[in-house]
Amino acid sequence: MSIEAIEEYLVIAEYCVTTSKASGGVYGYPAVLLLCCVVDALSNYAGHPENSLGELQSILSLTPKQAKDFKHWYRNLPAHQAIIMPGTQLWPDPDGSVIEFGSQGEPTVIRVGPFCRAVREWWNRFDKGSVKPKFHEAQAPDEVAAATSKIFITSHLHREEFPEYWRPCTNKTSKPEP
Repeated sequence: MSIEAIEEYLVIAEYCVTTSKASGGVYGYPAVLLLCCVVDALSNYAGHPENSLGELQSILSLTPKQAKDFKHWYRNLPAHQAIIMPGTQLWPDPDGSVIEFGSQGEPTVIRVGPFCRAVREWWNRFDKGSVKPKFHEAQAPDEVAAATSKIFITSHLHREEFPEYWRPCTNKTSKPEP
C-alpha cells in the first residue's frame, strides 16, 4: 500500500508542476507538500529519525541544517498553516538547480519542477524492499473498519472514469448513496 501511495503522490505532484494555473504559474504548494510527504516516507524507510526529511541530504546533497530549514520552511508551514516561510519562494521554472541558496547557505528558493524530477528519480532508484510501514498499535482504531466491495473515490479527477462510485451529496447532512 505504501508503494502505491507514494506513486499516487508523485503522479499528482507531477500533474501540479506540469499544469499551468489560469492566473499563471503552477500548483507549487500542493506539489511541494506532496513531495515532502514522499521524502518523509523515504527518510523513514531509509532509517532516518521520524519526520526528519533526512533523505533530503541524499536526494539534494543538503547539510543536516539545510534539511532542517527545508522541513520547517517548505513542509511544516504549508501543511499546518498553508504558507511558506516569509523570505522563501517557490519558482515554477521547469529547469535549473532544484534549490537556490541565500548568502547564509539557507535554501531560500525551490524550483518545483526540478524538485519533482529529483524526488521521482530518487524513488525510481530506491530499494522498494526497504518499504516496510510501521505504526504505533495504540493509535489504531479499537474496531477495524468493515470491508467494502466499493472503491471510495474522493478526487474529482476520477468522477467521469468511475461514475458508478461517485454520487454528489444532496445536502450537508446526507451521505453519498452506496
